[in-house]
Amino acid sequence: MKAYAFLLTASVGFASLGFLGLAQSHGDDPANGAELADPIISGTIPVRPSIMSASNMHASPPAIFSISNFDRQTVCLVERGATLTSRSRGFFAPPDCDSVWPGLAQVENWTQNDDGTVTLTNGNGALVLTLVRSKSFSYEVADPAGVDIALLMLP
Repeated sequence: MKAYAFLLTASVGFASLGFLGLAQSHGDDPANGAELADPIISGTIPVRPSIMSASNMHASPPAIFSISNFDRQTVCLVERGATLTSRSRGFFAPPDCDSVWPGLAQVENWTQNDDGTVTLTNGNGALVLTLVRSKSFSYEVADPAGVDIALLMLP
C-alpha cells in the first residue's frame, strides 16, 4: 500500500512540475512588450496556389509535370497543387508556359471529372485544355482535338 501511495504522489508531483514548466516556457507576458501572434490565416485559397500536402488521402498528391507541345517543340514545368475541393486542385504554370499553349499561364484549377478526364480552367472557369490519362504518370490532350500536347509527371 505504501508503494502505491508513493507512486501516486510522485506521479502527481512530476505532472505538476511538468505543467508549471510548460506554462512558464510558453507564457508571453504582454506587459513585457511581447506581441501576441495570431496563427489564423485569412484567405484560404491563394491566387496562385503552391504545392501543399494533400488533405484527402484518396486524392493524388501534389506533383510537378513537364508539359510538351510537340507541334511547336516547346516545353515548360507546371505544378498540380493543393486540394481545393473533392475533385479540384490548384494549378500553377509560369508565364513562359503560354509558348506551349495560349492561356496555360492563367490556368488555376485542375479538375478530375467522373469520366476520367481532367479539365484545366482559368480563374474565370473558362476551359483551357481537357486531358485524358495515358500510360503510367502521363496525360494527353483530348480537347482541342488534333493538338499534340502531353504532360509527364516528374519524380
